[in-house]
Amino acid sequence: MRKIRYFGNIRIIGILLLFTVLRCVIPINTLYAYNHVTATDITLKCTVNKDSITLTWNPVTHEKGVKGYYVYRATTPGGQTIVPETDFWINGTMYVDKKVTPGTTYYYIVKPILGDGYAGKPSNEVQVYYPGTVNSITLTARLNTGNITLEWASNNVENVLGYYVFRATRSGGYTDLPETDFWIPGNSYVDNKVVPGTTYYYIVRPVLKDKTLGAPSNEVSITSQRIYGTISMTIGRATMLVNGVWMEIDPGKATVPVLRNARTMLPIRALIEAMGGTVDYISGEQKVIVKWNGKTVCVWIGKTYYTVDGVQKTMDVAPYISDTGRTMIPMRFVIESLGCSIDWDGSTNTATISYLLDSNINYPPIPPEYPVQNWAGIWYTDRGKINLVQNGIYVTGSYGANNIIEGVVSGNKLIGTFREQNLTGDLEFVISPNGESFDGKFKYSHRQNWQDWDGKREKDVFTKYLRQLSAPADFSGTWNVKGLGKIVFRQQNNTVTGTLGSKDRISGTVVNNRLTGTYVKGNTTYLIEIYLLEGNKNIIGFYGTDQTARQDWKEFKGDLCKDKGPCKDDD
Repeated sequence: MRKIRYFGNIRIIGILLLFTVLRCVIPINTLYAYNHVTATDITLKCTVNKDSITLTWNPVTHEKGVKGYYVYRATTPGGQTIVPETDFWINGTMYVDKKVTPGTTYYYIVKPILGDGYAGKPSNEVQVYYPGTVNSITLTARLNTGNITLEWASNNVENVLGYYVFRATRSGGYTDLPETDFWIPGNSYVDNKVVPGTTYYYIVRPVLKDKTLGAPSNEVSITSQRIYGTISMTIGRATMLVNGVWMEIDPGKATVPVLRNARTMLPIRALIEAMGGTVDYISGEQKVIVKWNGKTVCVWIGKTYYTVDGVQKTMDVAPYISDTGRTMIPMRFVIESLGCSIDWDGSTNTATISYLLDSNINYPPIPPEYPVQNWAGIWYTDRGKINLVQNGIYVTGSYGANNIIEGVVSGNKLIGTFREQNLTGDLEFVISPNGESFDGKFKYSHRQNWQDWDGKREKDVFTKYLRQLSAPADFSGTWNVKGLGKIVFRQQNNTVTGTLGSKDRISGTVVNNRLTGTYVKGNTTYLIEIYLLEGNKNIIGFYGTDQTARQDWKEFKGDLCKDKGPCKDDD
């Protein structure tokens, strides 16, 4: 009995040892595949931290095996692209996203990478709002006649130089450009650039002593009153912005507002008529009669007295006749006498009038719709590359060495100003029907002549070659490239270096099947993108400069030599 029992123990121990050896030698996924045990559903969860978002999910098994996981992120539901958040798959079941922006809503999914290199079924999509650190700034908004007042209180002012205000027309839709060129030293801001009936969203961010931006305030939203109108005029500009639409001040005459004795003078007829009022001139008395909303203001050429509903008052500058024969009247005295408000922006020499609309005749019943023309994007022009951002009818942009563009869309035109260091000027761009180019002109403020400023929009013609892979593609080998010659690539992980002849060099990194980097050809350095095509035997590439639209980059194609016999010289 003991011998039989002893033999039985040996047999049991041997079976256990064999099973242990198998677990060490054969991957666990292979064991699952052998038993056809699968658990392919991923349940994704998230946690918001002070400076990051943590994602966790359950591990899955699959009969093909599971190599790891990829995380995909978007800022709209279902908006994830084929490019994951990491270059390599994640071995565990947790990922900490530190590339998060306060005040932004993110949408995440996770996909397993199976043993055959393909992605498995995605997880559920999770939505998470990242507020950032606890708000140290409390922001409030107040509606006024024709403008919006923002006020804020901060519980930490020791390390703060000032504040920037950011505005959008949808929640969270802020750009990197604040509403002012310089930070605000106080705790309030009046937004005069509002379109009646439009809902605006605001946040405030502090400018810290190291010139970086601190955590944003809470977001506030407010709708500007539909019954008020706004008209903006700029010194030296022949157009005015009337409730979001550009109009000529003096049609066909190119008359502009001017400063005289520190007062804004203009031919007032266009302004008053845009408000719905009337202007009459009695030549024998050199008298101008302005009527609006039940009030009457009378002024006389060359006289500093005027009347408001028959009551005489005085002003410090007299109306006069310009060299072009136009009657120039001090704007502030007339506008305020009519019961309207006027605000002056000294940084742009712009006066903004806010007035109460007495009917819907003079203003559309709803705010202007977003224009069909979309100016947002990168444009390559004869004055350099321009990056434009569009928010409704408002467009801002940058070019060159911190040069700024600001403007408003009216029909197929972008009308605005530009600033180059200490120089400013006007611009007018007319977009083509297909939206791919514009014919433009510009002039500096101290000059009268207009000059050409044309451009075309950059188009991304490369991403159609992009493939989603479980690991970076391998570009190693010798390639015969027509037009360039032989390229010898060496690759370590996702880093690639290449040689063309004895001097030319290519270097870059690989994500999926795309190699991006630089191409040094003689004394010139180009940007370059190369795609490894299906089958891994052919490549297509493009190279050009940062000042050239991507659709104009030079194209080249190549074949892998080792799979086609000896590598022949390019013919």
